[in-house]
Amino acid sequence: MTSALDILLMDDDPEVLDQLKDSLPKEFRGYAIRWDPCGSFEDALQRIQTRRYDLVVTDVYRDQKNQKKGTDPGAAKGVINVEAIRGKRFCPVIAFSDGSMPEGFKVGPFTRFADKSPGNQQILEQMGLIFDTGIPQVASKLHNELDGVGCSYMWEFLESNWETLRQNGVQIGTVSERLIRRRAAIQLGRIDPSKSETCEVQHIEGVEFYIFPKLSQVEYRLGEIIRKKGAEEYRVILTPHCHLTIQTGEVAPRADYVLTVRTIPAAQLIADKTAKKKTLEQKKDALRRCIKSSPEVGRPEARYWFLPRFLGMSDSYCDFMRIESLVYQTVATDYEPFAVLDSPFAEALQACFTKFYGAVGLPNLRSEGFTYLVPQS
Repeated sequence: MTSALDILLMDDDPEVLDQLKDSLPKEFRGYAIRWDPCGSFEDALQRIQTRRYDLVVTDVYRDQKNQKKGTDPGAAKGVINVEAIRGKRFCPVIAFSDGSMPEGFKVGPFTRFADKSPGNQQILEQMGLIFDTGIPQVASKLHNELDGVGCSYMWEFLESNWETLRQNGVQIGTVSERLIRRRAAIQLGRIDPSKSETCEVQHIEGVEFYIFPKLSQVEYRLGEIIRKKGAEEYRVILTPHCHLTIQTGEVAPRADYVLTVRTIPAAQLIADKTAKKKTLEQKKDALRRCIKSSPEVGRPEARYWFLPRFLGMSDSYCDFMRIESLVYQTVATDYEPFAVLDSPFAEALQACFTKFYGAVGLPNLRSEGFTYLVPQS
């Protein structure tokens, strides 16, 4: 069965709108297209607020009967209209006109501009570029999955266990909403979408280590990566976030100092570790060990913890021999938030750090004194 995408089509000229509605394809890139024609910008904004669209295709001008398109104030109005769409909800936009692109119009991967050429050629080309990002398709799939997750959770769990949950203090409102949000977030985030049966993801990409931008713009937390302003210096916070919570009425947390670990580029350590391997397969195996078992890249054991590259940060290692406590105010003024390690990676970093500094060295037993334990036959 062909998947369908919903596209809002807006033009304030009724004749042009009818022409577009009749000439634009009903199928594109293997997706059935459901066009929703709209004759005014106010109506379009209302629909965007109350309905979900995978794409908006709109004339950038409105009510410019007495002015030539492509000139001010129509050009400015076109930019304002597109910004108004962007302010309502996330939805890729293709703006089209029979004039030039208005000054100030910002083209990006999810905002495109098309000339109203014969046969809608440029509109279709820009649709293709947006489809190439995969965002409309993914957004549609996520919305459908979210509806399914919420539906099954409400019917199969909440309804059948509602009275028991209420007796345990779960009330209609905030708590039940958080339960639904958490279940949906976990299922959407951890279930492998490529599998027909329900199973958790086993292998991930490096970008999935991180939450970005950070959820709280005020407080720091365990696993937060900070970058020194004006320098390529990255640190990861090791202080538990319970000590970094800012209590009501306070402007700073209880922690006067923030424990951090400095990162170092991973390339040289990995190069040194793989240099002694002779075959490509041996080098790949050594690389796998460096990434999956970070302590193996050096001595003492458990000194390093691997961080995959993300945005401007290269592949790195947290080096537990480079621990430093920074004054809280110094962190707030001299460093800027970069990203936050997601769970369970933040906890794994903390466990590795604790293991490293909690190690207890013991003298080696003289094994020759226990030869009687070896079977004689």
